[in-house]
Amino acid sequence: MNVYSIDLKKLIKKMVWDIQRCISQFLLDEMDVLKVGLVTYRDHEDEGISYLTNIDINLTTDIKKFINIAMSLNFWGGKDEPEAVFDGLKVAINDINWRKKSIKFIYHILDAPSHGKKYNNIKEDKYEKCPKNINIEEILIKMRQKDIKYTIIKLNDSVDLMLKEFQKFINFEVISPNFNIDKSKIKSQE
Repeated sequence: MNVYSIDLKKLIKKMVWDIQRCISQFLLDEMDVLKVGLVTYRDHEDEGISYLTNIDINLTTDIKKFINIAMSLNFWGGKDEPEAVFDGLKVAINDINWRKKSIKFIYHILDAPSHGKKYNNIKEDKYEKCPKNINIEEILIKMRQKDIKYTIIKLNDSVDLMLKEFQKFINFEVISPNFNIDKSKIKSQE
């Protein structure tokens, strides 16, 4: 896996600020509440060393708590580039306390594709499919049924093949931040 000199913590803070700014454009009454949550996931190869998926914060109105938790995260690990993308989405769809009548959004920061040859062109990926046998088609269909608006923040092109597969089941928006990556600071993780 490559480590880039991208400040994901700044990206998360900016994303929360943008969400607050967008929401403030609407007239909210006492029944309308902005809640945010955070699900993180790692690589299947990290399981046992650390968590595979984690609900760092379930839906809450405490924006400051959300930012503090997001800013305290460490992004490390993995013995290969693919990550447990399907596992993270499954937790976000099934285990977060979504309200039925709320407007729902998932902002998914992607810097690596999922495991499975169908979803990436990475030679080092030793899995033909998700190691936990998660059916991503079912997860994406469930996301569509729950009317969750899905936005992907794409940090690099390694996720393109996976996104092409996702488009078969759900509509989503892709945001590609323009980062100036200092190639001299890219190092291989071991």
